[in-house]
Amino acid sequence: MLSPEEVQQRKEALEKRRELKRKYRRRQIIMYSIIAVIGIILMIMSARYSYKRSLELEPLSQAPLEDSRLNILFLGTDEKTTANVRADTIMLISIDSKTGEAGVLSIPRDTRVWIESKERWDRINATFAHGGPALAMEAVSSLLNVPIKYYVHTDFDGFKEIVDILGGVEIDIAHEMYYEDKAQDLLIHLHPGLQVLDGEKALQYVRYRDRLGDIALVDPFGNEYGGRVERQRMFFEALVDKLLSASTVPRLPRLISQSFSIVDTNLPWSEVIGLTLAGSRFSADKVKTAVLPGNSEVVNGAWYWIMNEAKAKPILDSLVWGKPEPLKLTVLNGNGRAGLAQEVANVLRNKGYDVVSLGNAEHFNFSETQIVVSADNAERVQDLAADLGAVVLVDDGIRHDYSLGSSVTIIIGQDFSIENRSVEI
Repeated sequence: MLSPEEVQQRKEALEKRRELKRKYRRRQIIMYSIIAVIGIILMIMSARYSYKRSLELEPLSQAPLEDSRLNILFLGTDEKTTANVRADTIMLISIDSKTGEAGVLSIPRDTRVWIESKERWDRINATFAHGGPALAMEAVSSLLNVPIKYYVHTDFDGFKEIVDILGGVEIDIAHEMYYEDKAQDLLIHLHPGLQVLDGEKALQYVRYRDRLGDIALVDPFGNEYGGRVERQRMFFEALVDKLLSASTVPRLPRLISQSFSIVDTNLPWSEVIGLTLAGSRFSADKVKTAVLPGNSEVVNGAWYWIMNEAKAKPILDSLVWGKPEPLKLTVLNGNGRAGLAQEVANVLRNKGYDVVSLGNAEHFNFSETQIVVSADNAERVQDLAADLGAVVLVDDGIRHDYSLGSSVTIIIGQDFSIENRSVEI
C-alpha cells in the first residue's frame, strides 16, 4: 500500500505528464495554423499573380460582361488526348455568379448537329475527335444558339481522381449493374442500394449501358428519359451536392492544387477567382439539370438523337438564360358539373398554358374558384386568376399535391360562370 507521500508524488508526476501533453497539443495547433495561413497566403499570391498575368495577356475585349452568364462546355473522354477521341460525356453548364443559380444540360453524344466550319452533318461527339474542344463548342453553340467561350475537359482517370478527393459520392443504385467487355478490359459490377461510390465505382456507374442504351425517351407524355445519359445527369446532381457540402471544405485545397493535372480548360483566372469569391452564393438546390429533349431517329441509314426544338426552348430558357420555368397546371372540378375540368383545360392549353393533369377535387362543394400556388409563383398567376375570376391561395403544403407533377392547382368552384369570364369555352 502506498504512503500518502508516494500517492502525492504520483499525482504530481501524472499532472506533469498531462501538462506536457497539453503544451504539445498547443504547439501542434499553432504549427498547423501557421502552415494553413502560409498556404492560404501562397494561394492568394499565386492567384493574384496569375490574375495579373491573365489581364496582361488577354485583350480587354475578352473580359466577360457583368450581366452575362458564364457558359462552360464540359467534355469527358476516355483519354486525355484529342486526336481521334470522341467525347463520351457532353454537358453545357451555365452559371450565374450573382444569384448562385446554375443550369446543367446533358447532351446525348449521338445528337445530330450541323458543323458550319466543316459544312456537314455529324454526331456531336465526333466534333471533339475532328477539332477538339474548339469544334465541340462551335457545334453546341450552333445547335442551341447559346454563346460558349469556355470548356473543361477531363478523362476517366481525372474523373476517378476528382471523386476520390471528394471522399466518394452517394448514389442509390436501383438494380444490379453487370457488364463485361474483355476486348476493352472492362468489368462493371455494382450492387443495388444506397452507397458511397469511390472513383472506380463511380466511373462504372456513369459508363454502364442497360437495354435503353445511351438515351431513350421512356415517357413521351411526362418527358422522362432513361439510359446512360440520364444516369450521368443524376450522378452530376449528386456530385454537386457533395462538392457544396460542409464535409468537402477540408478537401478543397487538395482539389484546387491538383485541378490543373486533372482537367484541361481555357477558363481564365479572372473567371476562376470570380467563381471562388461567389462560392457562398451557390447551393445544391439552386442547380437545375435536364437532358436535351428529343428522340432517336434514323437518318440516311444511321441512328441519331434529334433535338425537339419546341421542348428544348423552355428548358434552355430556364437552364441557360435564367428565366422562370413554365408553370405546370392541374385543373380539378370542384363544383360537380360534368366535363368542366376538361373544357377549362382545353381552353388553357389553347392559350399557351401547360396543363399536365386534370380530374375531380376532393369534393364538389367549393364555393369559389381557387388557384393554389407556392409563394414564389403567386405573382406569376395573377393574369390567370383574372381570366378565371379566381382567388389565389398561397400553398401551405396541404392543398397542393406535387405528386401530380404540377406547380399550380386550379379548383373550379360553384361561382364559376363561363358567360362572366374572359376565357371563352
